[in-house]
Amino acid sequence: MRFDRFTLKAQEAVQEAQNIVLENDQQQLDVEHLMLALLEQSEGVVLSILQKLGANTAAIKKATFEEIQKRPQVSGAGAGELYLTPRFNQVIDSAFDQMEELQDQYVSTEHLLLAISGESDGAASAILRGEGVTRDAILKALVDIRGSQRVTDQTPEDKYQALEKYARDLTELA
Repeated sequence: MRFDRFTLKAQEAVQEAQNIVLENDQQQLDVEHLMLALLEQSEGVVLSILQKLGANTAAIKKATFEEIQKRPQVSGAGAGELYLTPRFNQVIDSAFDQMEELQDQYVSTEHLLLAISGESDGAASAILRGEGVTRDAILKALVDIRGSQRVTDQTPEDKYQALEKYARDLTELA
């Protein structure tokens, strides 16, 4: 995995996914761990996308956590060792494909979300679909959030919706 091609938020999400695996006494890093990590980024683009789509983020988070709880736990020898599932690797590969398709230079959290939503048989993608979150819907929301900006450095999220973050609508205030 080429972490030098990930944005800082994407790196943080993968690191947090690893922490979630270990906190739950599990060994396999899977897509649902990554999705929960993305959902836990309070300042992340993923929550903005889901909120823009009208998805119930609390329900998605709860369902994802419940799915993680179904996974086998380990203790004793071997506990603390971490293995990537083939599904996780496929999602990472797909995130790189999403990056290239959007003509970006780094894998960002939105690429990870697009990759997760594009999975055909995973629990995480089923949870998203249950809330009406599809790849096409994510792409439309992404246009609103980042406009025509490309991911050209490791901190693109700081530039998204800068006007909404730092300006006041004087018409609305009048």
